[in-house]
Amino acid sequence: MGIRDDELNRLIRYAQGLGVSVRFKPYKPRSNVAAEWIADGSEITVYVTSRSSKTEKILSLIHELAHMKSFINNDRELEPELEKALLNEEPKKRERHRIYMSEVRDSKYWEDIYKDTNCRFNVNKLHAHREFEIWQYEMFYENSKLPSKKEGKKKWKEIKNKYKI
Repeated sequence: MGIRDDELNRLIRYAQGLGVSVRFKPYKPRSNVAAEWIADGSEITVYVTSRSSKTEKILSLIHELAHMKSFINNDRELEPELEKALLNEEPKKRERHRIYMSEVRDSKYWEDIYKDTNCRFNVNKLHAHREFEIWQYEMFYENSKLPSKKEGKKKWKEIKNKYKI
């Protein structure tokens, strides 16, 4: 078993320690969802393809675990306005802002989870991935849609250069 396998296993045990189960399921084409956290705190699902790297799985799991940690720190309560925004198929700008702000707030836990689980991949990958995710949510907030693949590739290249990964 390799280093990434060990990290993934530690993250899964970390999740179990928080009281959440982790499942890996095949990616749903055109869904734009890499992973999801069930708002009652019971389950995290990471969607994978045959081309998903172990590091991508780890980063998706860290992202969702950050939501779980925020949920725990909020007495296992989800803000009613946020829950409404998340359930809305076409959220209004005010609701998209609430989603964006929750992503920004919850992303502060990424580095804690990285350290708590003794991850050893380059921490700059974590920072770059977090910045890219936050950018995507910001674009969703501002434009009511996720950036195009072309825009995403351009931004990812810019972020990779910034973090030298």
